[in-house]
Amino acid sequence: MLSPSEIAACHPWALDFGGRASWRVRIVADLVEINSLHLRGETRRAGADIQLQGALDSADSVIDEPVVEGLRAFLQKAEDDLAALERRREELLMLLDTLNAAEAVGGEG
Repeated sequence: MLSPSEIAACHPWALDFGGRASWRVRIVADLVEINSLHLRGETRRAGADIQLQGALDSADSVIDEPVVEGLRAFLQKAEDDLAALERRREELLMLLDTLNAAEAVGGEG
């Protein structure tokens, strides 16, 4: 995946057609990867949510607090990971929009 420094170094308006096309391919590949990670993250989050609800709704009158807290922490981590992926997706989509705008204008350096 593209690093934050690589993304910061991309200046779409200074690129020629080939440079913009190369960046577009890299960004789309990253977006596909992010979508895959997002689907896996959603599965993890849903699993953690189901386990937490199961622990809270158990027939036992005694709730194992350390287990519940561990499940809550796991659920929060899954949600944080999904939020980070969404921020990354938005950043890449904005860069892709800028590349497309530069392409539409036909600007080269």
